[in-house]
Amino acid sequence: MSKTDRKGPLFMAIASTLWSLGGLCLKFIPWNATSVIGIRALLAAAVFAIYRNGIKVRLTKGNILAAIFLSVTTVLFVFANRLTTAAAAVLLQFTAPVFILFIEFILYHKKPRVSEALAVALTILGVILFFADQLDAGHLWGNVLALISGLTFAFVFVYNKRPDTDPEHSVMLGFMINAVIWTPFAFFDSSITADIVSWGFVLLMGTVQVGLAYVFFSISIKRTSALLACLMVAIEPVLSPVWVALATPERPGRFTVAGGVVIVATIVSYNLWIESHQTKH
Repeated sequence: MSKTDRKGPLFMAIASTLWSLGGLCLKFIPWNATSVIGIRALLAAAVFAIYRNGIKVRLTKGNILAAIFLSVTTVLFVFANRLTTAAAAVLLQFTAPVFILFIEFILYHKKPRVSEALAVALTILGVILFFADQLDAGHLWGNVLALISGLTFAFVFVYNKRPDTDPEHSVMLGFMINAVIWTPFAFFDSSITADIVSWGFVLLMGTVQVGLAYVFFSISIKRTSALLACLMVAIEPVLSPVWVALATPERPGRFTVAGGVVIVATIVSYNLWIESHQTKH
């Protein structure tokens, strides 16, 4: 792999590391979820606009679809973090590669291989283990939203691979959609105060955890195969609960940990196997 080629996986690793800060940041922001979504998107759009030297986007079908699913994914993730643990939210979202198999079968009639079916079965086992620790209503709804965000995140990858999609345009449009829809809620949110800690974490989320992360994502996705990109994204669910555990009393239960290990190990191992298989052939 050349030095230029290595930038793709490296930038995806950086993006994943920045994404992993999301759960931690949300624990220190007592605002309503709608306000967090809007202001975070507004800040992220500003960062992305500086990177792109403008806010112009091409309204192709691919860009619009990818933007809509990015918008929905980020909204679901924030609400999921409000209703469940950071570990649950990010790990259940990481089922996205499994959903990709189903989406490609339905949309493109691409039949999964035995190895893919095995990966799906093991991931479902991980999800079942995950729910074993979180049976109360609050955690259940948070887990459901996180799982749905895994499905919508899968569509983000699928539609960003369309020939009529430019990741820079779709990401910018996704930020703009959330900023326009959700920022007005902040003006009526009594939970927003002048607390410097809350504003500091909102600023961190908007500019770094989302804005800068997607700058690296948009560069990486053009240079990295979907499989290798998926492998690098595994950094996020591994690091997210670590940051939260270091800064708060929140600890995932043993079944949650077991389910998370199964999910991450299955998808990472599967991607490693595919990369090795392709290299041999």
